[in-house]
Parts: sequence; structure tokens; C-alpha cells
Amino acid sequence: MASIGPDQVGREARALLKEAIERSGWYPILSRAERDKRIEQDVERYWHVMAQEAARRLLDRFEACSRVACHRVGRAKDVGSAAGFRPSGRG
Repeated sequence: MASIGPDQVGREARALLKEAIERSGWYPILSRAERDKRIEQDVERYWHVMAQEAARRLLDRFEACSRVACHRVGRAKDVGSAAGFRPSGRG
């Protein structure tokens, strides 16, 4: 069974926090390079505040992928067995 590890949660949390900070308009008076550096520092410092949301999103994605995979397997079995097909009565 696949699992979601702490490294995945950390990466996802960092991405979520970086996106939120960039959208927020923090540090508007800094140059682009200074702002980017400051955001990276904040992300490394505070990513853990987004860890729960990151884990929830990863779990939701994992579950959605599992449902799609199960659905596809079920459909493939139906196609292979000709399930749902009935004789048309035509000759």
C-alpha cells in the first residue's frame, strides 16, 4: 500500500505557504530579488503551519487517484468480459 511521507508533506506545505505569501503582496517595497529571498526564508521558517493542510490535500489527491484507478480496473474488466452487451436479435 502506498503512503504519504513527511518529505511529501513538507514539500506540499512549502508550496502552499509560498503561494499564499506571493499572492498576499508581502514585502511590496523590496526589489524582486530581495522579496524572493525574504519569501524563501519565511517559507523555510514557517512551512510547518501549513503541514496539516498539506497532509489533507495529499490524502485527498491519493484517495481520488485510488478511486480513479479502481474505476478504470472495473471498466477494463467489463470490457474484457463483454459485460453489459446483449444480443441484438439481429442476425
